[in-house]
Amino acid sequence: MAITKTMHMKASGKGKIDVHLEHAINYILQPKKLGNANLTGGINCLPDAAYEQMKATKQMFGKTGGRQGYHFVISLKPGEGTPEIMYDIAMRFAEEAFGGEYETVVAVHTDRNHLHAHIIINSVNMVTGYKFQYHEGDWKYKFQPITNKLCDEYGLHITPAEYSKEPKNMARPQWERDLVFSKWIEQDARFCALNAENMEHFIFLLEKQGFEIKQGEHIAVKVPGMKRFKRLDTISGDFSRNNLEAMFKYGDASQAAPVNHTLPLIPIRKTILTPYQRKCYVRMYRLRLAEKKRFTYKSAYLYEQIRKMHELQEEYLVVVKYGVKSFVELVHLKFCLERVDEELCKVQKEIYRDRASQKRSCKTAEDMAFFEASVDDYWKRLKQIKLQKKDNLKELKTVERCLERDGSTLDAEMEYWISVDDMVELAEIEKDEVPENPYYQTEDLVVSQVISEDITDEIAADVGDRDTADMKLPANKADYMRMSVAEKVCCYPFDIRGTESAFEMVRMYFEKIDMDTGFHSVYEEAKLLSDYYEKQKAEEFIGERAERVIETMKFLGIDAGRMADYSTDVLSEVFSFGDMEYFAGIKLFNRVIDRLKINMERQKRYEVFDRIYTKSMQEKKNEGDRSR
Repeated sequence: MAITKTMHMKASGKGKIDVHLEHAINYILQPKKLGNANLTGGINCLPDAAYEQMKATKQMFGKTGGRQGYHFVISLKPGEGTPEIMYDIAMRFAEEAFGGEYETVVAVHTDRNHLHAHIIINSVNMVTGYKFQYHEGDWKYKFQPITNKLCDEYGLHITPAEYSKEPKNMARPQWERDLVFSKWIEQDARFCALNAENMEHFIFLLEKQGFEIKQGEHIAVKVPGMKRFKRLDTISGDFSRNNLEAMFKYGDASQAAPVNHTLPLIPIRKTILTPYQRKCYVRMYRLRLAEKKRFTYKSAYLYEQIRKMHELQEEYLVVVKYGVKSFVELVHLKFCLERVDEELCKVQKEIYRDRASQKRSCKTAEDMAFFEASVDDYWKRLKQIKLQKKDNLKELKTVERCLERDGSTLDAEMEYWISVDDMVELAEIEKDEVPENPYYQTEDLVVSQVISEDITDEIAADVGDRDTADMKLPANKADYMRMSVAEKVCCYPFDIRGTESAFEMVRMYFEKIDMDTGFHSVYEEAKLLSDYYEKQKAEEFIGERAERVIETMKFLGIDAGRMADYSTDVLSEVFSFGDMEYFAGIKLFNRVIDRLKINMERQKRYEVFDRIYTKSMQEKKNEGDRSR
């Protein structure tokens, strides 16, 4: 994704005060970095004369001290864009961000696997003489949004814009954390969608994993550690309501495997661990267990702790590596790592000084040729020192985290979720069972009844010509396109195979008549036919139930005109809503009211229905409790 990086160049304490600015400009204009594209440009200056012009502006306004310039880098996703597109984005970024009042030099580098552009501006405004002001939050609210807008015009991947929305006090670490959580949410939501039978079951599974859900036109989720709810369809287009319905119908649950975000525990024998090391191990163990039993321990609720687990893994490795047995030894290790960092910094500075001294000692062309020939050895030594510094600094930060965490409440939090009694060998844990769907839908009941009663031996026959032969469908595309939806539904054997086979039946038929067999085309047709068929069956079901309710009312001598005056217990027995979901129940209730020509206002209807439905659900729950 396109990302903007910001840096600044300080005044040098030795020699030329603006030497860092000069070096930066020389660096971005190197031919080996520019490659064959050789794309450079300037605003208010010529690239080759940029340094001299910036220097002159500073002298003119008497602003030669302090920060000398600002350096911006815009990077694209590997494989995206062209050098020309990158150049256009960089130039337009500079014009929009700096208003054409600063000397600016732009260069596109093509030496990496991703295109990136360097933008260097003078620290002094050439019009007003004021210094450029960079404030905290400018990256989030000013520069990155410009990059997003320009890249979006070219259809390039952009950095998600959540960081620019409310709450405005979201810091970059918090934004990066939410970005990590988004990836985890996508993996867990996909697992739930492939296992779900319908939308209610999907929401139920998300809640069982610990997600806080907000529903409306879109589905949004949130876990502890996130600043705000995250819409699923912005994480992935697969989670739009239409695409979710497709997953419920055609997704293969056998292919759904949960993604574990925690790291595998390193198999070190417990007998060699000190009490302090065991403490670190137990922290990681609990998180690993929580994720393997995701529905039992609501693993999504532990996202923040799981994120910390990656840090815990690093701490554990450092503790074992250096044989730390106590808090005092941990403090001593921190002191030692700080000393190592100081020594490495001294070595790095010595390498820089030696290189500068060698360059100054060059008097002839031969000397300069020898100096340039040794550049590979110089960079090799420097790279080695930098890697050592990086590794040492990582361990130092890990130890500092460990010292802070030792007095934290993390252990208490984890013990609250997973007690010692629950801790078993991870290898012995079987796959966490996906909870069954606790909801019922009228359509589900109707289809299952039809399939169980009317299924024939033909369903078990080989898939091939037999499947399309059963359909009384036209032999050509033109005749099929002239048919109404109702006529098409009558031709497909939904009463035998059910709507679950709609996608496969449509695909095979489309192959026969040379129609588009792409997923989108087949899915849209299968959904249209399935929805019509299921709606038709639901209407039949509601009609039959309504007639049954009316017969029961007559049998019990219930006066239809005074229905609202009867007790809830009696009406609950008459309507028997226990096997119906809410909206199907409303349809049935309204059908009975209309069929009996009862004069009841809509608001009154819903009040009476809600009273009856609530009573039916309570009776169903009580019956379930008694059966246990």
